[in-house]
Amino acid sequence: MSLRTLHPAARRRVLATTPNAHPHDIVLRPIDGGGAEAMIVSAGEEDFVGAILADVQRPDRAAALAARRGLRRGAGGTLALHQPINRRFHLVLLEAVCRDPGYPRVDPKKLEGMGFVLRRQTAGREGWTKRGKAIVGWRTILAEDADPDPARRLAVGSGQAGAIGAMIAARRGDADQAEDILPLFFAPPPVCAAAGKTLLYGVIPVTSADRSPGAPDDYARISAEDDAEIRKHFSEYLRPRPPLSMPRAGDLLSPAWKPLDIAPDAVGEDGQLRSFALFLQQLKVEIGVGGASDAAAVLMDRLATLRLPMERIAGRAPIETIDARSFVTAAIAILIDGAANNQGLTMPFAWPRIDDDLGGDLTDLAMASIAQRFAAIMPDTPKYDGDDRIYAVRGFVRVKGPPGCASKLVWSDYAEPFRILPWWDGDGPATKISLPDVTNFRSLKPNVSFVLPGPLANLLQGDMSKLKDGDGSTDGPAIAWLCSFSLPIITLCAFIVLNIFLSLFNIVFGWLAFIKICIPIPRSK
Repeated sequence: MSLRTLHPAARRRVLATTPNAHPHDIVLRPIDGGGAEAMIVSAGEEDFVGAILADVQRPDRAAALAARRGLRRGAGGTLALHQPINRRFHLVLLEAVCRDPGYPRVDPKKLEGMGFVLRRQTAGREGWTKRGKAIVGWRTILAEDADPDPARRLAVGSGQAGAIGAMIAARRGDADQAEDILPLFFAPPPVCAAAGKTLLYGVIPVTSADRSPGAPDDYARISAEDDAEIRKHFSEYLRPRPPLSMPRAGDLLSPAWKPLDIAPDAVGEDGQLRSFALFLQQLKVEIGVGGASDAAAVLMDRLATLRLPMERIAGRAPIETIDARSFVTAAIAILIDGAANNQGLTMPFAWPRIDDDLGGDLTDLAMASIAQRFAAIMPDTPKYDGDDRIYAVRGFVRVKGPPGCASKLVWSDYAEPFRILPWWDGDGPATKISLPDVTNFRSLKPNVSFVLPGPLANLLQGDMSKLKDGDGSTDGPAIAWLCSFSLPIITLCAFIVLNIFLSLFNIVFGWLAFIKICIPIPRSK
């Protein structure tokens, strides 16, 4: 019985369990049949594509292209790619050949589509995916040989593994997600003719403005060592410990105490007061008490189970107590925010013992609160969110089938894995910025304007010498100001200040010989 005579549903079931057929007679591979390290070439020329394609046509092609590979390697020999800001560009370079003796070139008319994917290496491989125009972000690729386009991602021709991957994707809601497909281009016909090859190339994108919704999962995959260090960083008021006498017990809390200004090496009552203030600051800034964190709210509920004695009579139980949640909430406003103590709050005489169960709960909730705080501060994750991430690219072509048959997908192997260098770690050509000559200052007209709100303008127009002592004032007219400056003069002032601070920091770091290079040049004629 022919497959064509079967009901469509039955035909799909049969094809889904059919072993993969050999993908036609075409191979997609690095030029001249090189290995994974031969697939990526780099260039620093302005016309980097033209420069690389010119090398392809040279008689000494192998040597010319070899000089463009592996230009920068990091720890363990991992390939490192520069960002465009460093005037370095990177191409994936492939050839399509027939699986015949001698591997003759493929007729481009046999190909109806092509592209490549950039995948991130973790425990598996992840692709950058979208649902329609909405970015989903990095998702594990369940079937690496399946078509990255969901419209073509049918079980037909993909074998049992592809069918299983499709079912898993449908179960977890990924079936309609499209992996980002990057374009491959045919080299111009004269280039292919001169090289005697059907060449395909694509620019590897190492920067992106894309962001996926949600913060990075740094806390979800935190190491045991980092987890222990952060828990150790928490205040002693959030960890198991014996009862503790409080500093300045019975005194009215006052913003004039300025406990955070106490020297870090202070001992005795001052040292205790500073330690308590750091606890309050940690609750407010790091843990996010008073914000939208659910974990922080639960943490404060746990603190409410502690009762702090507000009066002390020798040999008797305290007559008056306050729960720790109410006390620290008010204390944050007074000692950290500098609010007036209008309610007459006094310092309790002691902080009760925190047993292992309560201490464990408080540190667990503090960790959960910091994770939520982190997610609130960093709501979106950049596509390339880490300097140590490892990526790999892989090309594909769609080969036309016989009349009435679907095209077949042919993948290349993965290229050599690489990481993307941060923007500041580049060895490309320097950018030149010309500064004005002092004799031309009078001719430099204001060409950039700043709008200053009234209070800021009043502060800057006051006695600048008082600002260093914190005595500046924003009092004055409420009108706004428009101030214009010469951008070259701003640049020159910044350059002068930069040199002053570089010289000062050089005393500590001794870095001037590495970060500043000045050489004499002839004057322009």
